[in-house]
Amino acid sequence: MTMMSLAQQDANTFRLAWFARAWAIAVWLHLAAEPRGAWATQPPLAVLSVLLALAAARAFLAPRDRRAVLALCVLLPLHAWAEAPVVGNHWVLAALVSLSFCLDAVRRFLLPSSSFMPGELVRSARLTLLIAYAFAAFAKLNWDFLNPAVSCAVFYQDQLVRSWNLPDLSVASVPVLGRSLAVLTVVIELAVASLLAFSRTRRFGLVLAFGFHWMLALDLEQHFWDFSSVLFAGFLLFLDDGQVAWLRQQFGAWPKWRPRPFFLPLLIGCLGAAIAVLNILPLELGSAATLQQWGHVAWWGYGTAWVGLIAASLFAPKLPSHRAYERHRVPAILLVPPILAAFNGLTPYLEIKTGFGWNMYSNLKTVAGQTNHLLLPGTWDLTGAQRELVQIVSSTDPALQRLHDEDYGLTFSEFKNYAHRFPNSAVTYRWQERVHHAPRLGDDPVVQGSVNVAAQKLISFRAVDLQAAQRCQPNFSPAR
Repeated sequence: MTMMSLAQQDANTFRLAWFARAWAIAVWLHLAAEPRGAWATQPPLAVLSVLLALAAARAFLAPRDRRAVLALCVLLPLHAWAEAPVVGNHWVLAALVSLSFCLDAVRRFLLPSSSFMPGELVRSARLTLLIAYAFAAFAKLNWDFLNPAVSCAVFYQDQLVRSWNLPDLSVASVPVLGRSLAVLTVVIELAVASLLAFSRTRRFGLVLAFGFHWMLALDLEQHFWDFSSVLFAGFLLFLDDGQVAWLRQQFGAWPKWRPRPFFLPLLIGCLGAAIAVLNILPLELGSAATLQQWGHVAWWGYGTAWVGLIAASLFAPKLPSHRAYERHRVPAILLVPPILAAFNGLTPYLEIKTGFGWNMYSNLKTVAGQTNHLLLPGTWDLTGAQRELVQIVSSTDPALQRLHDEDYGLTFSEFKNYAHRFPNSAVTYRWQERVHHAPRLGDDPVVQGSVNVAAQKLISFRAVDLQAAQRCQPNFSPAR
């Protein structure tokens, strides 16, 4: 191995070490943002949450210990599976990036002669993140995202300024500003994906990416910092060698302050345990509000620090690029996560599913062969699942009644799944041009039959907006 490739390997080792610590922080922030009171309702998820929080503590303390990082990356996809189908796009992305580490360990187990190549992991994770991010930007190229009356860009801009008690900065009442904000959002996201894809523009892409997602996560009414923290960890893998060298010169592997040997492990272990306990406690105890308050405070410090460091590293001396090394072929097994990321991004346009398909907060509508996308004439409706929707007429279930009140429909598969989870409500609904009345939803013969648990987790459809314009859906679905 040449001195040049050795230097590159060393840089990738440091990238992965910083990534591991940032990944651990992203896990904690996710658990802080998504407390589900799982101890009483979902014991397997509760156990996984505790193990994940403690594994994050171990990885944070020993970021170069491949076994510690692997344990974290094994638990994360299992946790995402346990959360599904109510799972955020960022946690699906985190699961796919973690899968790269798992598959690399499998490859080295099956081929003992193969050595650990951190650069291969870095490139696999980069490609996975780039594909997911590009699909998220592409989904926003639709008429309704650019419509200030319903655009998610306007919705969340106004929510952010309202949360900081700055109502004068609202743009909802000024259509020109609202449309300009939506266009600017699309331009920024497309620019981030494009700039990060090429080594020569990567530094500018990082400044834009960190700054944009830091700002979005300042919203006090919603916990976007769980999403942004996952992206921040992934973005660190895009640092070039010059930035890595500059950061190492400034801080070494970690800040120069060294506490007593027992202090830091005790502190980090207690932090992980506290987050885990508050995450799984019954929600009526108020742990969710506590975690989210801590999460906002943590983000102000953590996110701001990284934005400042990345901006400062923009002026770090550039080192000679090693393009031959950058083009080194990624093993086929490590291409699985990027391929899965691409397939997941295609699912809304194939109508295989519309949940967690990199289409979050995009106003994208892909229903029964029709779409509001600017560049696509229609979808390839492979399932027909959204052609005959269930429309709620009335219900004693507040979530189902909200579907009626807000003019949303459900696919039959989602309605059946909901009936199995919440069988005790009375519902009157319209389906297949007939009105059905069920005094107890669980006894309705229409929804009888077993539910495929795996399909329920993997194939999720969001509630379908029955109005002409696709409104911004701030929740996963009105029925969840």
